[in-house]
Formats: sequence, C-alpha cells, structure tokens
Amino acid sequence: MSEMELPSPGVGVHGGARHLVLYPTWVGLLAAGLVPPGLLLLGLLAWASTGTGAVTRTLLVAGTGTVILAGRNFPRHVVIGTDGIERRCLLRRHVLPFSEVAAIERAPAPRFAAARAARSSDPTERQRVMGGLLAAGHGRRRWMLTDQPESREEYDHLAALLVAGGGTDLQAARPTPGTTPTSLYRRRTPPLPR
Repeated sequence: MSEMELPSPGVGVHGGARHLVLYPTWVGLLAAGLVPPGLLLLGLLAWASTGTGAVTRTLLVAGTGTVILAGRNFPRHVVIGTDGIERRCLLRRHVLPFSEVAAIERAPAPRFAAARAARSSDPTERQRVMGGLLAAGHGRRRWMLTDQPESREEYDHLAALLVAGGGTDLQAARPTPGTTPTSLYRRRTPPLPR
C-alpha cells in the first residue's frame, strides 16, 4: 500500500493520513511528572532537617533515578508514521525506525483491572482490552507507546500505517467497540514530523 492509498483517519483520530498521534492517560502523565520530583523533594527536605542519613540518601537516589527514568521513558505522546515511531517523552525525543521494531503488542492489563474483569459476570467485560500498546524490538527490548487502549478507529489507522511502512507486525488485539480515542481530552494536535 503506498502513501497515497492510506485511508483518511476516522473520528477522534489525531494525525492525518500519514501519521497517527496516540496519547497516554492524564493519570500516567501526572504520575510520571509529579511522583519522581516529589521523592526528590522529600529527600531534600530530609537532608535539610536531619542531615545525610540512610533514609535521606535513599530518597535522594530514588528520586534522582525515577526523575531520569520517567523523564526519558514515559511518552507525552507518540507519533507513528509510515517510516517509524517517534516517542516524545518528558526529557527526550526518541525515534524508532521500523527496522528496530519487530511488532506492536498489547501491554498486559493492570492487575486490578484484570482481576475486576475476571470477577465480572458480564462476558464483554471479561473480553475487554485493557492494556496499552508496546513496541517490541528484537530480543527483549520493549518501548511503551500508550498506557491505555486506543479506539478501533485509531487501531485501524495504525494497522494501515504499519502495512504502508512494511515489515512490522500488529500483534495487539483489536479493542472492543466503544473504546474511547486516546485523544479524548486533548484539544490541540502536536506538530507532526516532516
């Protein structure tokens, strides 16, 4: 399928015919943006009040480590095009050409959501897709794309982009009908790569 044959995106799909923009949840963004600096702040407060004890050092090391990890790995949004994936994280822009990505997979559902679905008497609840998307590299490499399921329209557009890009398998299960787009609470589309 050439770039000219790509279908136009559906309702709630951000990006255009040649790109798809996926977003994480606000809860995930707030957790990645506030919890690590909070640990660092607690460490600094402990240092100011009690000096450099074991708890202070632990809080400072944990805070610094989580600031770096969350800032470099949690995406603000992900732009998927026919030539690859661009993860725009809090502290970096990470480009993954499709030659580095073996497949797009479904992340495991959060444990509390999976347990709730298993207890449910509603069969549609048990079959509901609850995990976001992962880019699986060669070997054991994995990169988070979203922390929530995408809509069916976003999934279909992603499938068309992967076919146009050639070579990367879409191994993620299709979301259930009625799944909201990842862009539901977003007002503005970020600028796309050229």
